[in-house]
Amino acid sequence: MTTLTDCSLTAVPSQIDCDICIVGSGFGGATAARILAVAGRDVVVLEEGGDFTGKSLTQRDAAMYDQLYVQRGGATTQDMGISLLAGRVLGGGGVINACDVVPAEDAIWRMWQKRFGLEEFSPEAMAPFARQALADLGARPIREEQINRNNAILRQGAAALGWRGEVMQHNRADHCKGLGTCLVGCPLDAKQNARITLIPKAIGAGARVLCRARAVRIEAGNSEQKRVQCRSLDRRGYHEQQAFEVRAKIVILAANPLGTVPLLLRSGLGNGHVGRSLSLQPQVPILALFEQPVDAFHGIPQSYAVTQFATCDEARGHGGFRIEGIMGTPGIVGSLVPQAGVAGKELMTQLRNIAASLLLLPDESVGRIALGGAGQAVVRYDLTAEWRQRARQAIRTAARAYFAAGAKTVVLPTVPPKMWTCEADLRQVDALSLAPATLPLLSAHQQGGVRMAASEKDGAADPTGRVFGTRDVYVMDSSGFPTTASSHTMAPILAVAHRQAARLAGRSKN
Repeated sequence: MTTLTDCSLTAVPSQIDCDICIVGSGFGGATAARILAVAGRDVVVLEEGGDFTGKSLTQRDAAMYDQLYVQRGGATTQDMGISLLAGRVLGGGGVINACDVVPAEDAIWRMWQKRFGLEEFSPEAMAPFARQALADLGARPIREEQINRNNAILRQGAAALGWRGEVMQHNRADHCKGLGTCLVGCPLDAKQNARITLIPKAIGAGARVLCRARAVRIEAGNSEQKRVQCRSLDRRGYHEQQAFEVRAKIVILAANPLGTVPLLLRSGLGNGHVGRSLSLQPQVPILALFEQPVDAFHGIPQSYAVTQFATCDEARGHGGFRIEGIMGTPGIVGSLVPQAGVAGKELMTQLRNIAASLLLLPDESVGRIALGGAGQAVVRYDLTAEWRQRARQAIRTAARAYFAAGAKTVVLPTVPPKMWTCEADLRQVDALSLAPATLPLLSAHQQGGVRMAASEKDGAADPTGRVFGTRDVYVMDSSGFPTTASSHTMAPILAVAHRQAARLAGRSKN
């Protein structure tokens, strides 16, 4: 078996032995793989998705959603009210995100320390790991000339109203050309994601990486030697093929809550907190039509955020909301157009004149993941009354910013659609029910489900990430987050993975 094996093309041994088996290859899993391989551990990484880089990232919506996203981009909550966007590809979510880098604030680390007994997560203790996370990402501010018209319009409206905002950091390399197709991967490999930066380093240190390799179940999770039952997948990742087993003393789960939690549940591992305390951080899309072209599909999709109304403190964590300029490919935009038939087509003919934002609303950890009949994740999530009220405020605020920037129409893609032409129309916002499936909410930052806490009565994993009731089965992705860590999760995932993996690397091999 080579160091990077596509199991759809190459048969693998029926049994693979290693020190550490890592499930998932995003920033959490890849960080752990690199650190532990460099420390001399024999590491095997399992990734259910395929390996896509360079020209294999074709910029075509249908093909890329099919291959790069969990459930081909069609995952939703049980009531179909929230779309769940997560990566299913070697390198994980960093392959398909908008490259925004927003570190966790010190108040979050302090809240985790005090509220959940995570003494080693103080801001002082996490500072070196947070710095290393930013270094791994190559994080830096987006340059002024890289701010496209879509984001500039949002900034213009906020400035006219006297609202505070920020140009965000990102993790793109200098050869980024602003193709605007970040959400379906970068054919120039300009994203400094885990596939481009961390996985090659892990392989260079001796790690073995298997893609198209599905982890089905963990056996003997409370014994010294664990057995991870796996299946290889076909070239498109549709069907299971060969069965094989990975034997390891340590198993690290880093497959996003949508992958990590079902694997624990299928394996019968952990306590009653597994699957609970899930945060989806639902996001509200809003569009605006202008007389002049916006061409929001050109350039960096997401570069400016209105932060005036966001809050963060040690008592409650994140609150309020952020407004962030964004644009997807035509297929993504078309899926958000509220009209059907001819009216929808007519609106899409105005794509050049459409500006768009996402309203990021932190939430309480009220969601839950259970198992469906086929062993898949079933996500249950009910919007709280407090979240709905903040969402109405965010919608009204974003619409005001667009009108201040000269929009002729603001569109909220509800069913039926809301199309406002002046601020007086915004009185309708108070009547929005936000009932399930009446507004296409998005979740791109799933967190929790295996909450870390000092004791079993408060969580599913201890402060090291070890799942309660197991022997050396750990979580090192956002599944372990006790609450929402940030409006974007790359940097916090890296920081926590650095801390947990460094601890493991310092342990004796025996």
